[in-house]
Amino acid sequence: MKIKLCILIMLLLSFLNMGAICNIQMTKNSFDGLETIAMEESEFKENGVKLQYKTKNTIDKEFDRVKMYLDNNISVDYKQCYENQIDCFNDNFDINMKLWSDSIYTYNEITLINKNPKYKIIDLKNILTKMENKNLEDVQYFLYYEGEIKEVNNRELIGKIIDQTNIQKANILDINNGCTGTGYLNNGDKVNFALTNYNTGSYVIIGTPIIFATY
Repeated sequence: MKIKLCILIMLLLSFLNMGAICNIQMTKNSFDGLETIAMEESEFKENGVKLQYKTKNTIDKEFDRVKMYLDNNISVDYKQCYENQIDCFNDNFDINMKLWSDSIYTYNEITLINKNPKYKIIDLKNILTKMENKNLEDVQYFLYYEGEIKEVNNRELIGKIIDQTNIQKANILDINNGCTGTGYLNNGDKVNFALTNYNTGSYVIIGTPIIFATY
């Protein structure tokens, strides 16, 4: 009886360990894992999420819906707030929304940029995900991270990030002030990355599926 109990306990521990390993591997192969590695190699500057979608709600109805969500869930001050655009901010976030329409759909683009290193991409995405409802179509998310680095060999640092995050099919191109490239995470997500050198400093920038901020 004791032998059977020991075997059962060992099997349970094995399953728990396998689950933990799978979770670690899944995190490593996600943009969250890529951001974690980039944060270890750089000093956080900013990160951001852009949400795009379309809906059959009118511009006025969608404007009111999003503004109500912001008012009820995020304490912000408004720089601009009118029929098809919102610009607002608080100590951590800058939020911009642009609405436009055609004869069938209203289109919305919401960008959330964060300056506080305590908030990771996954936190920002959760904020915008709560804004979704069943009326939204063609929902797309764009993710972005930027960090400042000590001046180093660009290809060496890119190679380190690629190795640690298992980026596949990496294609790196040298540019005047650094290098840029693309690749794929093991989960299939396309990633763009760049290392740039300016008079103000050197920066590592990553985004999926594109880098939606300028650099």
